[in-house]
Amino acid sequence: MHWRKDRSVVIGVISFITGCVLTRLFCFVGNSVIERVGYCEREKDTPPYQTSSIDPEFNESPVTQQKPTTVREIATLPPYPPSFEGKAKFLSPPSSFQEKTFLFIVITTSARNFEARKAIRSSWGHRATNPSFQIVFVVGCDEVNDERVDEEAGIYGDILRGNFFDLYAQNELHTVKALLGLKWAISMGNSEYILKVNADSFVNVQGTIEWLRSLEENLERKDLYAGYCHKGVAVVRNSQSPYFIPDDQWSAVSLPDYSSGIGVVLSRGVGEKMVRLAPQMKMVHIDDVFLGIMAQNLNIECMDFSSRFDTAYTTMLTECDDLKFCVLGGVPAKDMFYLSQNVQNLGEICTQPSTAV
Repeated sequence: MHWRKDRSVVIGVISFITGCVLTRLFCFVGNSVIERVGYCEREKDTPPYQTSSIDPEFNESPVTQQKPTTVREIATLPPYPPSFEGKAKFLSPPSSFQEKTFLFIVITTSARNFEARKAIRSSWGHRATNPSFQIVFVVGCDEVNDERVDEEAGIYGDILRGNFFDLYAQNELHTVKALLGLKWAISMGNSEYILKVNADSFVNVQGTIEWLRSLEENLERKDLYAGYCHKGVAVVRNSQSPYFIPDDQWSAVSLPDYSSGIGVVLSRGVGEKMVRLAPQMKMVHIDDVFLGIMAQNLNIECMDFSSRFDTAYTTMLTECDDLKFCVLGGVPAKDMFYLSQNVQNLGEICTQPSTAV
């Protein structure tokens, strides 16, 4: 009986020591695991990245030292916004990409929004309708959808993905996407105008190009920053609102005049100035507001063309005057193709010569 008791004690001691060794081993291995999210890499136990401004050369931004945490937090990776040398990837650049084009359209969207991208490509974003423009979708990394986005980019070659997590509450509003698309348009292309839109924006491409050419004829194109201009808007301080702006981003009680994010038109010169200015600015996470703040700092007025930029899509287009719009906002993906056909058919009717009775 005594030897059985002694053996039990020995086995217990050996089990305890073995358990401690294995626990230390697993903890050591677990702490060194790198979490990979598409083209993004982040150590699970590293603190979230925070920045108060954009790095001057769009390169690495300083990391704020914080207490490590094992809880995954929604955060962007530096740089903010990303550079192109290993920190941002243009997936499968299209062979038809043209450095010289009249209108370059930047569409901010989330990686998971496949339906919206498909709807845009099959409607107003189909380049066969007009070779004077091209589009690019700007997304972030998404551990769930990265492989599908890779396949999609391989087919269409129109996706620009940055080295940041695509997990924000304000996915379509995040400034880093707009700045990444703007920098791409300025750095890689030679377009005369840049139009930034959202995933639920419908662009009347032909109407927009004709309108911009008319501005050139009237010598109104210099330093063009235009759209549906909001003036005297109070800052939202309710943290539950998607439009919440904290004091440390913007301390004034009202915002400067800014063009609605459904469609922001920039002349190339303004785009270049904003790309240079952005690194010196305090970041505001809502893209259209931040563009407006930069315009104010550049002493560039927001030119209001609210009749051409409708923030609320509600009805079918029935009159020839209805075709004078540039961008409609809030258009569901399921309505994109229908609306495109509506614009095309109405355009054919309105361009026919009138017949005398």
